[in-house]
Amino acid sequence: MIAAHASGHPWLVGRLPATWVRIFTAGTVRLAVLGRTAEVGTCVSGATGARGTGTQQGTCAPLLARLARVRDVPDLNELDTLASCFRGSFHLALSAHGRSRVQGTASGLRRLYQARHHGMTVVADRGDVLARLTSASLDTRALAARLIVGEVPAPLDELSCWDGVVAVPNGSAITVDPMGRPRLRPWWQASAAEGPLRRGALAVGEALSAAVDARLRAEKRHGRTPGCDLSGGLDSTSLAFLAAASGPLATLTVQYTDAANDDLVWATRARERLPHQGGPALHLAGSHVPAQYAAAGCAPLLADAPSPLLRGRAVLNTGAAEYTRHGISLHLAGHGGDEVLQATLGYLHGLVRRHPAQAVRHLRGHRSRRRWPLGSTLRALTDSRPYGRWLADEARLLRAPEQASPPFGWGQPIRLAPWASPEAEALVAGLLKEAADRAEPLAPDRGQHHTLHRVRSAAQVYRLMRQELTTPWIALPFLDDKVLEACLAVRPEHRGTPYAYKQVLTTAMRSVVPDELLARTTKGSTDTDFYDGLRAHRSTLADLVDRSELGARGLIDTAALRNALLMPTPHTSVPLEDSLACEHWLLHRAPQPLSTDPSDTEEYA
Repeated sequence: MIAAHASGHPWLVGRLPATWVRIFTAGTVRLAVLGRTAEVGTCVSGATGARGTGTQQGTCAPLLARLARVRDVPDLNELDTLASCFRGSFHLALSAHGRSRVQGTASGLRRLYQARHHGMTVVADRGDVLARLTSASLDTRALAARLIVGEVPAPLDELSCWDGVVAVPNGSAITVDPMGRPRLRPWWQASAAEGPLRRGALAVGEALSAAVDARLRAEKRHGRTPGCDLSGGLDSTSLAFLAAASGPLATLTVQYTDAANDDLVWATRARERLPHQGGPALHLAGSHVPAQYAAAGCAPLLADAPSPLLRGRAVLNTGAAEYTRHGISLHLAGHGGDEVLQATLGYLHGLVRRHPAQAVRHLRGHRSRRRWPLGSTLRALTDSRPYGRWLADEARLLRAPEQASPPFGWGQPIRLAPWASPEAEALVAGLLKEAADRAEPLAPDRGQHHTLHRVRSAAQVYRLMRQELTTPWIALPFLDDKVLEACLAVRPEHRGTPYAYKQVLTTAMRSVVPDELLARTTKGSTDTDFYDGLRAHRSTLADLVDRSELGARGLIDTAALRNALLMPTPHTSVPLEDSLACEHWLLHRAPQPLSTDPSDTEEYA
């Protein structure tokens, strides 16, 4: 057990490193901060009792003391203020006056699920824990939704894989009263995207610097060297320079075989210019880089949902092993930077109404790069359908070509994998129509909605990655709440302009990263590695398809999936990657009932 209520009854149960658990108390009130964090300000007394046996007092102490005095706290709103006392990525839980409330992060990187068990609501950070606890069966409709190509639209993207296990919406907290009844309350929403470039970039730079510093404090305190992925891209390069400013830093660069990948050139330039060159420069190349899908035949440490990282898991494992061999227990990664720093093309829909002249200039740039026909572009600009109507219309286009949907709508066109069965099509269409009746967009502006959706889609991918790769711990500063808020507050035309690449970040890092490194506008490709990996591990993947559980459930045409595997094309690469990941997860998942043995513990519940 991690911690108990003031009554002595179990409150938080699970397994976490002691340094990831901070318990604060004031009278009968308990506050738990779960994750690698740094408190804003200085604690007035030291930390004790990582398992809830002691007390910490710091900048949040006055708020906790007030909660202890005021017994009538309808929704425990002060938790929102308490969250601002910490930096990093964490779950925050409060026990007060017979109620428990817990929240994750705005992006969904730290997610929550709920389920009913013996008449009580139980909340966990992993859906499979609740599935084991409640002996839940797989939800066929949720599996059918995973046959949507690319982005699964909101709210279908929050479906868990099990009946009765329900995701707590991102940006919402769940409160459980003494009778075990749940109540949801949103605690976060994106601020208005009205900030000018320079002021917004300053805020982004400050938030990102604080996020990196929060991760490095513990490493410095214990004399450990942190690590940082250094692909040569703007995101990882920015993190590396922020981290290296305060001491030695280990960096890891992976050299892929795709001839169009120029990551190594930029990573080498960046490494040569880093301050404090004391840390090791780790480099994976040639035979040290496993082929894509090399891990397809292995039973991995399983995530609680199908992970699209199956194709690159062997490379990730090798990189993690290299970090660990050099004593690195924490490494920074730039994942999530693309999503928080760049506006989706939907921003054009709002821009043409706010600033028509500027919109015309941006449209010219995007049309020249993407070859949009004038007719469909004008149709998209005049499209005023609400989100629910868009979902309902897309439900009728699941087999249509992408061109049947106008560009820059509420999201990517919703299409099914070519091998999805008529039964799967009917299930997905039904889910979309149900959602259309009640769905609200994540933001009123369709561009901001789509950006938020991309952020939480990416957060889900990296949440699963951190479940599969636990050592060293992967820190993702771009997905911190404060960094996300700062990025989304910048006007979308600054984040989406076709005339500059990630200009919010390049402006923010102007005094941190050398200008020549900020000039990069390319992004490394791994397409060749993908097709080479499919070819090298074709027999293993074909066996996976032959044992298809999606096929056994009537959701796919197994022969069509096998043909796509044997003759892959750019048109089928994305759905093929997703379907193989789903089949691999279904083959290896084994949610046995949760043991009552106290030595058999999961993450935390």
